[in-house]
Amino acid sequence: MPDIAIIGGGPAGLTALKTLTENGFDPILFEAEDEIGGTFRYRSYENAELVSSKQLTSFSDYRFPLDQPDHISLKEYCDYLGRYIDNFGLRSRVNTGARVISVKRKKSEEGKGHVVEIRRKGSSETETFEVLYLCICTGLHVLPQIPTIPGIQHISSHPEKQVIHSSSYKTQDQFTNKRVLIIGTGETGMDLGYAAVKAGAKEVYMCTRGGFLSFPKALNHFSFLGVTFDSPHPLPIDTLITNLFESSYVHRWVAESRLRWFVSDFVIKRVLWVLTGTQAGCNQWVGELPPERLGRAYVFLNKSQKAMTFINRPYFHRSRFLSFLSSYSDPIEDQETPGHIDIMPAPTGVDSNGRMKFDWEATKMRGGSWPKVAKRMEFRKVEPDLVVLATGYKQEFDNWLGSEYPRPWDATLRDIVKPGEEDVAFLGFVRPGVGAIPPIAEQQSMWWTMLLKKRMEAPVSNPNYYLLSAPTARIKYGVDHSTYMSTLAKDMGSSPSLLKLWWYHGWFVVLVYCFSAAFTTNYRLIGPFAFPEAATIVKTEIWETVTRRGLLGNVIMGVIPMIFYAYINVVAYFAELAWILAGKPVFVEKQVMGRLRRRRRKSSIGRRGVTISGITGRKMNGKVVEMGKEKNM
Repeated sequence: MPDIAIIGGGPAGLTALKTLTENGFDPILFEAEDEIGGTFRYRSYENAELVSSKQLTSFSDYRFPLDQPDHISLKEYCDYLGRYIDNFGLRSRVNTGARVISVKRKKSEEGKGHVVEIRRKGSSETETFEVLYLCICTGLHVLPQIPTIPGIQHISSHPEKQVIHSSSYKTQDQFTNKRVLIIGTGETGMDLGYAAVKAGAKEVYMCTRGGFLSFPKALNHFSFLGVTFDSPHPLPIDTLITNLFESSYVHRWVAESRLRWFVSDFVIKRVLWVLTGTQAGCNQWVGELPPERLGRAYVFLNKSQKAMTFINRPYFHRSRFLSFLSSYSDPIEDQETPGHIDIMPAPTGVDSNGRMKFDWEATKMRGGSWPKVAKRMEFRKVEPDLVVLATGYKQEFDNWLGSEYPRPWDATLRDIVKPGEEDVAFLGFVRPGVGAIPPIAEQQSMWWTMLLKKRMEAPVSNPNYYLLSAPTARIKYGVDHSTYMSTLAKDMGSSPSLLKLWWYHGWFVVLVYCFSAAFTTNYRLIGPFAFPEAATIVKTEIWETVTRRGLLGNVIMGVIPMIFYAYINVVAYFAELAWILAGKPVFVEKQVMGRLRRRRRKSSIGRRGVTISGITGRKMNGKVVEMGKEKNM
């Protein structure tokens, strides 16, 4: 019988299946749909592409072909997932068309574990599986999030009008010759706004509640001092952030202050102003976030930028002289397309005639470009034929997961498990500001494997990876991709010191590691999940992302930030030394040790089938790996 039930056949579930299988477990995966792929397959639409690069999105030890475009279609990504499970011989462990209808803990007299009840498609019978551990990978995008808009029934009940959620959008001919209003300016909303213009919609409106931060998924179409940067292979922005002093060798005081985020925000805003004339986003002239939320520390970057060509048209204002010095050009195929998209605030309701209502007085008070929006649109009659709710998704567990179980928001230990209940893991339930969920889920599955194998203790250090959010924010599970990945790697002993990295792999791998982003492969060069091909991937594919920046790009985006942050971290280390000499850390150490002892008492999890006390080692690739330490055999 299997010992782990994995629920969900998207990327998180598949990489968990692979990781657990390779590390001595006997998992089984249940997917309710007929095929694997999850939201990438069943919430896809015409011309949908990944906004994260293939370099970052692919798993550490199974990569995309080098000649494949950086940003691939959702269909191509689902094909990749199929090849992934076939390459590692996992197909027999995947049960598609098997919906989990109930999960319950065993009664105390029955022993440890869980009872999972499933129903296969086309059958009225149910099957039960008894397992020791539970891995929930149902994802962030499950049930449509439907906002409450007073009077919306006046549109939905009209025979020639329609209100749909974005999950029901499939092809752009759904927009042809219609007055379209899209509520939501996330990446899906932007895709739909662009599709509506391209489909020949009569009018296109996009409503945003708090604004958005627009940035292209790849750097291109820039001109500076007469030099044009327009490469056929532009650099994906999620490969830009460097490791050294951004993720590795960061003093905890610097990490806790989020200083790196605020400094990079300050610099990026000034660079954007020089290149595009606006700090609101990359060539974003309207729809900006309020100043207190504008930056890497607060929001998810919106990397679906095609709609900005049409959103900017009524508001773009830059002198010819400044545009001559520097500019950002719209794609040629869009420059000749007529039409525009009108940005609007979130609607407050719909009147009996199907006309949208807005609070224009509050809009004027928002400052920035919003008074211009109010002046342009305040007296416009907005009567859409089609309203699309691009308002995201929510997660629902109550109809199948027993009330005795935690929910993802209870998994406060690295956002994977609830302390004291480490036999239940939630993988893929964090969302990076810039990055991708699949590689995060892969690293999460490694982390959980270490915990189950008793090869590390539950960490007690405070997390410094959360994006900052207001108390009223709907999404509170945002993380900084590189900081989160680095934190998990440090927990596992997979975050290499430069000296150890040089000793095992040489100076060239050290160089690439320092200048490259937080790719999962970088954290498999040494440590418990090291594999021989990792160095080859780093020397070839990951090195290619570094060289694509060019010499000037690596100086500006690599060398200068490293020198600056090196200085900041050195100052922090000397400040801590002074703190130690003053005798101050004794209290801090007592706090940490006290918390560790309390955690151990609470988490000796004998009653849950897992123990996290003690450290053990195992043989891997000819080495004994022990809590991040390696010894040659």
